[in-house]
Amino acid sequence: MNISLFIGSYIVAFTMLWRLAIVVFPFLILLVIPGLIYGKTLMSLSSKIREEYNQADTIAEQTISSIRTVYSFVGENKSMIAFSNALQGTVNLGLKQGLAKGLAIGSNGFVFAIWSFMCYYGSRLVMYHGAKGGTVFAVGATIALGGL
Repeated sequence: MNISLFIGSYIVAFTMLWRLAIVVFPFLILLVIPGLIYGKTLMSLSSKIREEYNQADTIAEQTISSIRTVYSFVGENKSMIAFSNALQGTVNLGLKQGLAKGLAIGSNGFVFAIWSFMCYYGSRLVMYHGAKGGTVFAVGATIALGGL
């Protein structure tokens, strides 16, 4: 997964400015958990959506293969109803997928809160400990974007 990317970004941030990286360390769980939950949810929903589309595909194939033969209007209507019912499951799963995506995007507010804390503490490091502003910004960006 992307956990290795996150760990790599934290290691880079730690080597650049270890004081800021240590202060932000307890908040890192707030950056990682929403992405992991969204990824797991999306994987399970995508497999269910694939299964639903396979059912609709089977119905469509049967209907197309029966076009070559003489087919009554009742059969066509029944095929349309079965195809519509098969696609209804994908609609429900699509709504769940949209909800999961909205929750993942909404959880990005944690990133902004952590970023503001890093700006505050970074300014303290610049004023009282001689850190450079560009380094503070680079470390903050590395941690925040690595957590996304």
